[in-house]
This record gives sequence, C-alpha cells and structure tokens, in this order.
Amino acid sequence: MSFKTPLADLMRPQTLDQMVGQQELLKTGQPLRQIIDQHVNIPLLLWGPPGTGKTTLAKIIAKANNYPFDSFNASTDNKAKLTKQIDQYPDDSFVLLIDEIHRMTKTLQDFLLPYLENGHIMLIGSTTENPIMSIVPAIRSRSQIFEFKSLSDTDIETMLKRAVTEIYKLTDEQVETDSLKLIAISADGDLRIALNTLETIHAINPDKITVENVKKFAQQQHFNYDKKATKHYDYLSAYSDSMAGSDTDAALYYLAVLLKNNDLPSVVRRLREIPYTYIGLANPQQVTQIVVAANQAEKIGMPKAKYPLMSATMLMCISPKSVSFDETWEKLDQDTEHPNEHPMPKGLRDMHYKHSEEITGGGLIDSPFASPHQLAQQNYMPKGLKGRRYYYPKDNNNEKKLGEQYLKLHRYIYQEDYKDSDSNKGQQ
Repeated sequence: MSFKTPLADLMRPQTLDQMVGQQELLKTGQPLRQIIDQHVNIPLLLWGPPGTGKTTLAKIIAKANNYPFDSFNASTDNKAKLTKQIDQYPDDSFVLLIDEIHRMTKTLQDFLLPYLENGHIMLIGSTTENPIMSIVPAIRSRSQIFEFKSLSDTDIETMLKRAVTEIYKLTDEQVETDSLKLIAISADGDLRIALNTLETIHAINPDKITVENVKKFAQQQHFNYDKKATKHYDYLSAYSDSMAGSDTDAALYYLAVLLKNNDLPSVVRRLREIPYTYIGLANPQQVTQIVVAANQAEKIGMPKAKYPLMSATMLMCISPKSVSFDETWEKLDQDTEHPNEHPMPKGLRDMHYKHSEEITGGGLIDSPFASPHQLAQQNYMPKGLKGRRYYYPKDNNNEKKLGEQYLKLHRYIYQEDYKDSDSNKGQQ
C-alpha cells in the first residue's frame, strides 16, 4: 500500500535559496547564515511560531554539512529512543532535530550535554517557546539562539504560486486572481497551514482554484486570532501591558481572546512571571495568590480554568504596582560585571572543607545567632562596595514599611546610614 506525500512535504525547500522568510537571519553576512556557510558545528535553538521553516532549516543544515539527520520529539519520545539514535552513529557527527525542545525534561537535557561538547551531536532545537525560560542554562550557554518570525502573506503566496505551478501544473487561467492571496492571509503566517489548505481545496476542485471556494473552506476553519491584524505575540503583549497599566476590562478581553484560541499555556506562564515583575514587594501576598491561581488553572484545564485565570488577571490589575526589582537589578548588574574586582570578606567563604579556616579564613565571621537581636555588627559586603545601596522602595504602603525595616537593619549592622552617592539617588 502506498501513501500520498503531503503537499507540505513536496514543497519543503532543499536549499537556502528556496526558503522564503527569515531573511534577516539567512541573508549573506548574517550570523546564522555564516554558521551554515562555514559549517560550524554548534548547537542551535530556533524558536518562533509553527510553519516558519525551523524544521526545514535543520534538514538543509544537515545536507550542507553532509551529516546524517535524525529527529526527536520531546513531547512523545523517551530516553531509550534518544540513546538508540546516538548509538546508530557511533563514529559520526549527526544533526539531531529536537522538536518541542521546551518540553524536554531536565534529566534528558543534562544527558545530551557530553555529546554536544564533543561534537557528536549537532543539536538543533525547535520550539514555539522562548528558550530563555524553558531550556536549562547548561545547554542554553552552549547554543546560539535565533528567533523565527511569522511569514508574511507575500512569502506564503510565493510558495503557493510555486505549488500550483510545479506540483499541480495549473495555468494562470485555472487560478483565480486573489485566491492564493486569500489562502495566505487565512494562514496567519503559517506556511504549513496554507499548503494544507491549498491541498484540500485542490482535492475538492482539481481543475480550478477560485476565490469563492477558498472563502467557503476558510469559513469552516478556526484560524487563530485575527486573520490579518494582530498576531499571537501581540495579544500576549496587550494582555501583559493591560495588567501593568491596571486596566481590568482590557486585560480580561485579551485573556478571553487567548483562551478562546487555545493558548492556556502562554497565559499560565505569563501569570507565573509578571506578578514578580509588576507587583513585587508592593503586595507580596497577592503575588502568591496570582501564581497559585495560575498553577491551579493549569491543573484544571479548560473550560473551568478560565475562573482562576480571571481571578488572577483581576488581582494583577487591581494590585498596587512596583518595578523596584527591575531598578535594583540594573544596579546589581553593573556591580557584578567583574566580581573578581570585589573580593568578599574572608569570613564569608566556605568552611566545609579541610583546613578552610587556615587557608581562607572561611567561617571565622561572627555568628548573627549568637549576637544580640540575632544581628552581628560586621561587614558582609565585598571590597569596594561597602555602603552601596541597591534597593529603593516605591511609593506604596507595603514597600514603605519594608523600606523602613531595610534601612533600620543596615543602620544597626553597620552603625551608620547608607552613603548615598548622587548616582545612586538618581536611580531611584
């Protein structure tokens, strides 16, 4: 029994020149293009919407390097399959495409590390999720990350025209003006959806592609979000920005759009992150409530998940806001650029190895728990940073109280107030 090859596979580009879209990454002179042209064996993490060419590029890279190609799906495959794939090429480097790599367990990611380091595996991870949030640091630090964008309607229409000409052998008279453009618009940046749509319409009407047939078919489909205007990431951004701006009604609207388009995972992930970003110490209890509600929604699943998510969204909007964490981190980021320039007090060094006290003075600091009020009056800051202040509370009731305690503790431990410099004050 033979199976018909899907149109999307028949139209898969075999070379970089045949690919559409992603030109900001693939045109001559760009870093990703240089990696491919110079055959650099380095792990790549490609992230972005589906149907934008990530799998296609992985196959092109394997062909360009003359490497065997294999694929692994992190959602369905296991360690036994991964081990078998590695054993299949005992003496050769090979390209391993890991689809949905954001779903790969930490254990499996750690298992891959030695094979990445010795060049046995040229990893290409494909994901719709930002790898900064989902990939373990050890793999992330060894990889180059490139973001793929949704294809333009023009890019998709180019491929559709190629398909009707090269595969279906249709003439211009058999393809009604604007019919392919309408398919491209309906696909919302996903070439695979566009080709599948064309394949279905052609199967129903093999002799002619008309605007009317496209419209009839499109009306029966549930394409994600607005077909022409705002895209997936725009709705997520609008949802987050509305919560940051405390507009409850707008945030609830964007939440509904996201949930009705089956994007529960993105909403949950956002509600786990942004309470700490936008609320922080202004209302720590509410931060906890929001994260708990997001976790609960993930366990319940749709349609009932909408209730804890509406609760979390409204709490995000109504709560007082603070970006003190961001501003604190900016100052920390500057001072930790070269930590060796600021050696820590010897007494703070590790004392859990033999002769540590004699070698480094580790553990010789006064114990705060043996001191009055469980506070030892001694220096904890690295050299050159004593008296440096990082946290400035915002103008909300909770941070005012925390800020008073923060200053009071410093004053007691160091027997002096902070030595605020003009530059510090300017970063409030």
